[in-house]
Amino acid sequence: VDYGTEGKKIGVIAHIDIVPAGDGWTYPPFEGRIVDGKLYGRGALDDKGPLVASLYAMKAIKESGMSLKNHVRCLIGCDEESGMRCAKYYLSKEEQPWGGFSPDGEFPVIFGEKGIYRFKCSDEWEQPENEDRFRIIKIEGGTRMNVVPETAAAVLQGSVELLALAERLLDQYNPEGRITLEQEGDKLVIKAQGMSAHSSMPWQGVSANNLLLNFLRRMPLTPSAAEQYIYALADLFADGHEGKGLGIACSDEVFGQLTLSLGVLNVDSKGGSASFDLRYPSLGEREALWEKISEACKARSLKLTLLQDKPGLYVPQDSEMVQCLLRAYQETSGRKEGPITIGGGTYCRTMKNFVAYGPVFPGQKELAHERDEYISIDDLILCTKIYAQALYSLMK
Repeated sequence: VDYGTEGKKIGVIAHIDIVPAGDGWTYPPFEGRIVDGKLYGRGALDDKGPLVASLYAMKAIKESGMSLKNHVRCLIGCDEESGMRCAKYYLSKEEQPWGGFSPDGEFPVIFGEKGIYRFKCSDEWEQPENEDRFRIIKIEGGTRMNVVPETAAAVLQGSVELLALAERLLDQYNPEGRITLEQEGDKLVIKAQGMSAHSSMPWQGVSANNLLLNFLRRMPLTPSAAEQYIYALADLFADGHEGKGLGIACSDEVFGQLTLSLGVLNVDSKGGSASFDLRYPSLGEREALWEKISEACKARSLKLTLLQDKPGLYVPQDSEMVQCLLRAYQETSGRKEGPITIGGGTYCRTMKNFVAYGPVFPGQKELAHERDEYISIDDLILCTKIYAQALYSLMK
């Protein structure tokens, strides 16, 4: 969507694709219901609401009739959540804008994004029969790598005595009552109930995969490659979200703590696959970090596959773009906070001189990828005013 043709091209890039809605919403996730001044729905905050705010900001500038030196183009993407292939395709066909912003982060303005590794740990096996141990039938948890999994379940087969043992183990380990057991004949179904969150902020959620693995590591599983796989995952990845089990926990003053989330887990009688989302401080040595991960997985006989490698983003705080957007935010909102960094990954890392800019205000909880996602109408209107001021400043 374009306005104007003169001068430099200023860009706004947002997305309309979403992550799965999941269950347990108070209001239907695709109805767009307004309750108490809040617009509820999957994508209301990430990123359809901010996209609409950006379009109305462009409309306000157009209707003002002001004579401006530069022009603006709003790019609407459809693959931000799954690899940003749309942005890469666009750049293969069109010239990149001079600079701009993505309304897909936080205010005041984001000058840095953590680097991202997404990878898979897998193995294959044949399980032997053993009446004295549980045999793994199936394990499933999570739907997307960039979402902290809300539910996970394991189906095991074992004797009556083993089923009784599982009940006793539940008395010893059941954080906040989030694990339940169900008996179906000679099968035991173990369910873990977590709380979803964006994988860049795993501390805001509870990983059902981690809960399940930490319970399974206490279970007497049939000695096999499957058993060793589960124990390896539990040891290396289920100890919180800072990478301590891998020996890669680190932080810096600019980007903060490294985070790690086991997003998708699938295991059956023939093999297993676990997919991870890792966010690391962008000023660190990324190659050395990957080498540590490789060595830790090799030591536990895990097949490691790199799925995505996204170097981080860093735009100096004193740059023209960051300072222009910061002034627009401060002058319009009346607030005085300074630039920040995030763990999330936006379209900005695919283009030069782009930074993320709203819609989440300082002190607000990030609701992207969570159930009951919403944006307040007041915030949506304020975002529109801030974006209009920012675009005017960049275009004049």
